[in-house]
Amino acid sequence: MLTPVKQTTLSEFNRYVELPENKNRLFELHNGEIVEKMASFIPSKIAMRIGRCLGAFVDDNALGYVTGADGSYILSSNTEFMPDVAYISKVRLPQQPERQVEGPPDLAIEVKSPSDSKRELRLKAETYLRYGTPMVWLGFPEDQHVEVYEQGKDVIDRYLDDNDSVDADAVLPGFTLPLRQIFSTP
Repeated sequence: MLTPVKQTTLSEFNRYVELPENKNRLFELHNGEIVEKMASFIPSKIAMRIGRCLGAFVDDNALGYVTGADGSYILSSNTEFMPDVAYISKVRLPQQPERQVEGPPDLAIEVKSPSDSKRELRLKAETYLRYGTPMVWLGFPEDQHVEVYEQGKDVIDRYLDDNDSVDADAVLPGFTLPLRQIFSTP
């Protein structure tokens, strides 16, 4: 007989992450389970590249906010994610919260770390979509490709080659990013 695993609530999760021993650690809440995010250099570098380009586009057009790996989004009473990069429009978030955003981002971007499995990352993309995120990008540094998930559409794969790029037209018309810019290794 299996013993049911206790599901952590959002308030319990918030108390847990505020414990002194957790001060310099990052955690997410996945369907009631506390998951620690592990730092990794290459995925972080890739996320920063994406974030810089996305942030410049969003700021130049006064569209909303771009957050990094410590910006969290409450998706449900037992799910809170910290995407590597995220965008949320000013329309959906007219006032910036002091802490978490209550609701999903308009675009969530996750870059696979060595501690992530592709399956876990793809399940996370499905969770974002289920809770209302219109678009999710998953970046895979080892394969140099990006999977694009969009509400009601098939997954699109974009692989690094001379001309391939990824766009966010569904949430940010005009924003396109060449994969060479994401995965280049200067």
